[in-house]
Amino acid sequence: MLKLKYYSLSKEEKRKLKSEFYTTPYGKNLNARLTRLLITGFLGILFGLFLILKPSNNWDIYTGIVLGIVSIIFVVSSIVIRPKKLNAYLIKNKK
Repeated sequence: MLKLKYYSLSKEEKRKLKSEFYTTPYGKNLNARLTRLLITGFLGILFGLFLILKPSNNWDIYTGIVLGIVSIIFVVSSIVIRPKKLNAYLIKNKK
């Protein structure tokens, strides 16, 4: 298991690590993908709430619930993956 080095850094060190990581090609690509995942999750939650609150039939309610659950998973996974990747980068590139 990876050590939890990222969580023990100060705010300034985390900010410096993020700027350093997001300048790499992998970091740019990962940031774009995770941002897209986060936006998709928020839009899915909004559309799911719309389907639940303004249903035209019963299936809209079920679809809204499923869409809301999947969208919440998208948002949570986007939030959880960022520190894990930063921690892996920090461990791999020791200075």
